[in-house]
Amino acid sequence: MCEPRIFCGVFPAGFVWADRKPPHPDGDYKRLAFLPFDTLTLAVEPECPPDLRAVIEPDAARLQARRGEQYQVTTAGQTVTLGYTLKPGH
Repeated sequence: MCEPRIFCGVFPAGFVWADRKPPHPDGDYKRLAFLPFDTLTLAVEPECPPDLRAVIEPDAARLQARRGEQYQVTTAGQTVTLGYTLKPGH
């Protein structure tokens, strides 16, 4: 699970981890990593600090291990299949 400094969010295309501090110049949090629902391939931003990466990677691995499961993405109950573009066994 995420630590207080990291914002973990579910967005339309996947999961996002962002740094709450310091604020990004545009007023939003600075994105650290993204895990798309379709491929479950974690993309960590090059400037992600190693200590935060160490928190994000296990969190992402927990989600990657749920490949093939339905994941609720809205409060209305809509779901997506995690890793839906991956072939079985890959």
